[in-house]
Amino acid sequence: MLIKNIVGTIIILLNMAGLGYLFFIGIAGFLGDHDADEQEDFENVPITGNNTGQPVVIDEDIIPDEDDLLKDMDLSDLDGLDLDDFE
Repeated sequence: MLIKNIVGTIIILLNMAGLGYLFFIGIAGFLGDHDADEQEDFENVPITGNNTGQPVVIDEDIIPDEDDLLKDMDLSDLDGLDLDDFE
């Protein structure tokens, strides 16, 4: 009799969890559809003549060369560095 009650309780709990999941899916679907209706105004951006579709060219002169960066580094501070401390 105890086993029947335990199995019955488990079946009822699983059924309640399944119904809760279906309720959640229904609410999520409703809110997703409702939110899509609200967002339609934001997706329709008016096209202006400013956007010609041309790619943006980055001026590469502002990026320093690697050689210039290595010349500016002061490596004299690393002479007394003990690498055994980093174990």
